Amino acid sequence: MKKMAVMKKFLLLMFLPVFLIPAISTCGNTNPGEAVTLTVIHINDTHGRTQAEPYISQMAKDLKADGKNVLILDAGDRLHGQTATNLSKGGTMVEIMNEVGYNAMVSGNHDFNFGVDRLIELSGLMDFPLLAANIKDSDGNYLFERYRIFKMNGLTAGVFGIATPETAAKSDPRIVAGLNFENPVETARQMTETLQNAGCTVIIALVHLGDANSTSETRRSDALAAVPGIDLVIDGHSHTRLENGRVIGDTLVTQTGEHAQYIGIAEITLDKRKAAKTARLAAVPVPDSENSLPQDEAVVAKIAEGEAKVESVTSVVVGYTPVLLEGRREIVRTRETNLANLICDSMLYATGADIAFLSGGNIRAGIEAGDITMGHVLTVLPFSNLLVTINMKGSDIREILEHGVSSYPEPAGRHIQVGGLYFEFDPSADPLHRVTNARLTNSGELRPDEVYTAATIEFIAAGGDGYTMMEKGTNMVWYQGDAEAFVRYLETGPVIKAGPEGRVIVSKFSLSMPKATAP
Repeated sequence: MKKMAVMKKFLLLMFLPVFLIPAISTCGNTNPGEAVTLTVIHINDTHGRTQAEPYISQMAKDLKADGKNVLILDAGDRLHGQTATNLSKGGTMVEIMNEVGYNAMVSGNHDFNFGVDRLIELSGLMDFPLLAANIKDSDGNYLFERYRIFKMNGLTAGVFGIATPETAAKSDPRIVAGLNFENPVETARQMTETLQNAGCTVIIALVHLGDANSTSETRRSDALAAVPGIDLVIDGHSHTRLENGRVIGDTLVTQTGEHAQYIGIAEITLDKRKAAKTARLAAVPVPDSENSLPQDEAVVAKIAEGEAKVESVTSVVVGYTPVLLEGRREIVRTRETNLANLICDSMLYATGADIAFLSGGNIRAGIEAGDITMGHVLTVLPFSNLLVTINMKGSDIREILEHGVSSYPEPAGRHIQVGGLYFEFDPSADPLHRVTNARLTNSGELRPDEVYTAATIEFIAAGGDGYTMMEKGTNMVWYQGDAEAFVRYLETGPVIKAGPEGRVIVSKFSLSMPKATAP
């Protein structure tokens, strides 16, 4: 009772305001006349982070002890991103999720990073289903379970999963070759009909699609909300924080942001044929803060166990930086940074190439001034990409540069970072016609018909992040991994600068340029 009182007091302080939606539900309470509530605890895009898990677990346990109907759902991009889970190829994270008691997860694009076979293997280790109703293999078979039905006190909840078709471009194309991602909206219609026919009184779409920043309307989670019969859409992929959810017709759409900073709590209360829906977020407490949610100590211990297994690797000091190495998502996806320059220089050092380039989305964190550990490196470069060199004409390299700045000033994973050259671009010009000048650092102007050796990562060489022009290259050669090359370069004691060096120059100031991209 004391634990419940503490939790309720904290929730009054930490939960953001509640948004109430009276709506007509397509399927009602299984016990007409009696109000019944389903509480859905959810999270998305943690990218290997675990700080929210002890709170999620204890919150669910306390609610269940009070007789509540509870589901714990994850909207994808969970199994990769931080050192402990990366070194175990997702195994450590599955153990933690099993301890918490998750009920279902949808596959995110980064959950494929260890390969399709490994993701299938991980799904077999899960005590809960990995859902994806719109992914088929080359033989036309569904790759994972499409939906799961949960029978509870007074209601039957059906949960189906939808994965983003952008997985084909935002995962290594070689990994997902042969997979077919069917239309999310049409799949949602089929799943809703199936679950309605199965007698579900609540229908939840657990999706990894993203909001209006996605490239196609049919790929946005909002489009699913127009499908009659879906009560709740739990979304991921775009890292959007919806403090009280978003209402579209009779459907509530929710998303918690990124990196386990917030826990989502959605409630659906059925009373005859009325459905009241609420959404709110709880901020995950800062470690050792005075205000804290109750934690499940068994989950705390499971997380510590996983971290202890890799500490001997992650604690090794591999370099030193006198300044902050900038790798924040919103910065590295919009402009040149000193960390990106350092990584590109390490690629040149490892391969001897003329130029190097990397998409900003492959840099996942920054490094504070001080000692650089192996743990820092593996957090910054978590994808275990091999370096490759490829021979390309100057005209093709210019095409690469154009693609790399085509989304500016909007942040994008494809935003290019370079080594061995510098270039200018005009953001007021049409995309793919912006580069005004490109020169190699040591040999002058980039000549259209001259052949250069370019270093990059195998993800980009395979066409990832939309770099399909890489197929024009020849004589591909493989080298060591990107993290290993970075460490070897740090060991040489390179001069580390405090800021950008003018490698990527905005030639005309744009009034629409976001603050995050300002020098």
